[in-house]
Amino acid sequence: MNLAVKDVRYHLFKFVSATIGVGLLLMVELTIGGIIRGVILDSATIIQKTDADLWVVQKDWLGPFVEISRFPEDYYHAIQAMDGVAEASPLVMAWDHVERPFHPTPLMKLMYMNTLIGTRTMVKPGWMNIPHDLRFIVIGYEPGHIGGPPVIVAGRGIEASHYEIVADVKTGLPVGERIRIGDFDYTVVGLAKNMVGYTADPVIYATLTDAQNMLFEADPDLLRNIRRRTEAEIAGVPDPIDRQGFAVDNGEPQETGEAALVPRLTGTLAENASQIPEDLSFVNAIAVKVAPGVPVEQVAKEIARWKHLQVYTAAREVNMQLMGSNRLILMQLSLFRLILLLIAGVVIGLIIYTFTLDKIKEIAVLKLLGTQGHRIYAMILEQAVLMGLLGTLLGAVLEKASEPYFPRRVVATAGDVVQMLVVIAIIAVLASIMAIRRATKVDPRSVLGT
Repeated sequence: MNLAVKDVRYHLFKFVSATIGVGLLLMVELTIGGIIRGVILDSATIIQKTDADLWVVQKDWLGPFVEISRFPEDYYHAIQAMDGVAEASPLVMAWDHVERPFHPTPLMKLMYMNTLIGTRTMVKPGWMNIPHDLRFIVIGYEPGHIGGPPVIVAGRGIEASHYEIVADVKTGLPVGERIRIGDFDYTVVGLAKNMVGYTADPVIYATLTDAQNMLFEADPDLLRNIRRRTEAEIAGVPDPIDRQGFAVDNGEPQETGEAALVPRLTGTLAENASQIPEDLSFVNAIAVKVAPGVPVEQVAKEIARWKHLQVYTAAREVNMQLMGSNRLILMQLSLFRLILLLIAGVVIGLIIYTFTLDKIKEIAVLKLLGTQGHRIYAMILEQAVLMGLLGTLLGAVLEKASEPYFPRRVVATAGDVVQMLVVIAIIAVLASIMAIRRATKVDPRSVLGT
């Protein structure tokens, strides 16, 4: 007869309720671990999925994600021709946004209301208003080269040279929708999944030329003012546009605008001043794939030496995002996880300890009936380990079921569950030993009132 199984059946409600309590505690612990892994994956996804060994950026800049790097596009031709380089791909990337009505799901509304209530005393009016714009990262690449969407989960990849984009599912954009970015309309032809930046903003992929138009094309009004200032400087006359963009009135009759300035200019100066070129042929980075068998460090040194650019390995790029921009949130979550683990360990240990002490009378009866001590100890230990095992599995199931409903990526793996099983097994054994020591000190006759 297995005393542990018999006792669980007899105290089924207590055992089940205690196991559920353990499971809920461990669900929270596993969720915090999943959030930490989500932050790590968000910091590494774009770098890993691009499959580049080296990232080339502007000299003395940290890279295309944490700082804005910018240099001429044609640099990649020279890098492509270097020894040891299998492929070089020019990339454009930056944050952008479009005006888009917010259509929250019922769950999102609930989370928003919960956030409002929880932060009511922490914020000022207007700080928590719902934004009406969609923020995303634009990545422009040359089709057929590295840097594009790794997997399409719906629709297709970019096939046309212009006006097609692939969006991450977190943008909420369906296949076939047209959105206006900059001065042009773009059609969503495909969807990717889990392609986000270290800020958890989703990615939109476009051709290199389209991305340059989205991100580098200057505002026409700004260009008009710049041209007026340039024409005035060449002509040697006062600036016709003040700091607020209005014509300057110095009290003397004067013409304003291009019509008054251009006649004063002569020859090529006038022509050059009124036709300032808009050069969009810039990129933010070049992704380099090194040929098999060639040391990555050797290629990086050659590029930095001859092209006067900054070169980082893929690991260093991830490091800059993870331990640069996300360093504090990662450390804070890890500290909170440790504190929660200590609290959960104490609570679970007390649950197992008190669950055992509730059976003091039954243990006394078993001792009076001549039951061997090791069988009683085995019963207590088996029940504690079983409770910890079932509680951990329950927590893992609940955590996995809740992952899709979190606003940011949460990923708990089987390895996390195994680690938790080991920790809980140790806690269960220690709590059982304490309970056994307490139970063995009790005189059976005093418990039974004899």
